[in-house]
Amino acid sequence: MQFHKTLIFSAIALSASSAMAGAWEHENERGVDLYRAADGNMVVSLVCDPNTVYGTTESAVLLEAGGDPDLSAEVGFSFPDGNRVNAALVHGRFGKATANPVDWETLVDGFRVHQTVTVSRGEAAVEVELGEPMPFTCL
Repeated sequence: MQFHKTLIFSAIALSASSAMAGAWEHENERGVDLYRAADGNMVVSLVCDPNTVYGTTESAVLLEAGGDPDLSAEVGFSFPDGNRVNAALVHGRFGKATANPVDWETLVDGFRVHQTVTVSRGEAAVEVELGEPMPFTCL
């Protein structure tokens, strides 16, 4: 459990670092890939553990909205091709271990091929510029 907290802290610290808006950044920490794209007040991060370095998958999407990395809410991720994933964020996290496998695959595949994603919560929606798609290591 301590590693899980460290991993989330590392992803949030990466989120807080200065970055070029609308471009994925990549960092590898202790065998785990951390990806981050920031656009305005919205930060989308991916934590990927492709080799199950820690014995189980810790892969997750993290969302920080308006500076709040601890958002617990229902959100939607919509891609330009019409695919949409509804996710229940728990403390800003939508994890592979608890996600519907089809939703997880749709979400990660959307990030792999699109330059934008629209994140919605209730009636509010924000389009996030992600930059060039990357071959994320999330499985």
